[in-house]
Amino acid sequence: MPILDHLNSEVSDIVPFESFHSAWTTYIVEELNEILPEGFLAIPQTSIGAREVDVRADKLRDIGEKLQAQYQPQVPIVTRAEFPSEFEVFVDYIERGRHITVGAIEIVSRGNKDRPEERDSFVSKCKNLIAKNVSLIIVDILETPAFNLHNQLLRAIKTTAGYIEEKPEKQLYCVAYRRSHHGETNWGEVEIWHETLRIGDTLPELPLYITSDFSVPVNLEKSYLRVCKVFRILS
Repeated sequence: MPILDHLNSEVSDIVPFESFHSAWTTYIVEELNEILPEGFLAIPQTSIGAREVDVRADKLRDIGEKLQAQYQPQVPIVTRAEFPSEFEVFVDYIERGRHITVGAIEIVSRGNKDRPEERDSFVSKCKNLIAKNVSLIIVDILETPAFNLHNQLLRAIKTTAGYIEEKPEKQLYCVAYRRSHHGETNWGEVEIWHETLRIGDTLPELPLYITSDFSVPVNLEKSYLRVCKVFRILS
């Protein structure tokens, strides 16, 4: 199923992107919960005016070599990044015995990149997630507003690699991020898997790490197709 132009009236008159977005997160949650091991749960969440997917663990556990061998993502781009200590804020959240967020999927809405303050808020949140070792996926399939939040995020964490060349024919993208440590509190390496896209392309499969060694595949195309069928907007 090729990516649709959700700002075109032929699509938006059938279903506004906000409604499509909401349904898409629901199907991503459903499909993740079919493959996540015991002790992990995907849930839809509302944050910064939009819905997202969070993957949580009741406790960090050893899920075994058998599960680790099920899915191997492609080799990532590895780049050094800086995370100031001001983002070390989740200690009490974990110590109280509540669920620990280990993964997040953000589907970019127009509101996330329409104004500078909204872009800064979105990037700050994503930076915070990566700093706290939360595996993150960002999906942007909206050509306008034409702003690359992935590149702004990489500038915020001061990376030297992994940027997406901003050119008109490849404005869309999906990116997965995972942080690794090297013994210091304010820096580390970030692994990046990115795919540049355009209207008409097929959405990729990306890894979402739920422990330091184990990732699950997020099949964005499969869930996107299900939403298109539900809203009867198949071409």
